[in-house]
Amino acid sequence: MMTRSKESKHIMEYIKVTNENIEKEHICCAISNSNDIQVSSKKAWLSERFEDGLVFLKSAERGKCFIEYLPLEEAWVPIVGDDLMHINCLWVSGKYQGQGLAKKLLEACIKD
Repeated sequence: MMTRSKESKHIMEYIKVTNENIEKEHICCAISNSNDIQVSSKKAWLSERFEDGLVFLKSAERGKCFIEYLPLEEAWVPIVGDDLMHINCLWVSGKYQGQGLAKKLLEACIKD
């Protein structure tokens, strides 16, 4: 998936992390060392949640530009609703800020 932000004319390619590519993908968390137990634990948790409909969409460029969401009925929060998504995390930082990329990530969630 590629999108062009109107604000900056910046082309951003996104990757949907799945069980097929999770081992080779950086998951954008604050911990940059892929060998850290927290990273491997997060990847294991994500792998289990993909079956529940969790989506992890991230920038193809390494950095913190991603959204993680899943159907509300699969979320850990005590909220009831129909045909809704729960956003676990939306993070756009550093050089990615101010380019409309958070809006594009939210639009992907809304489209789902």
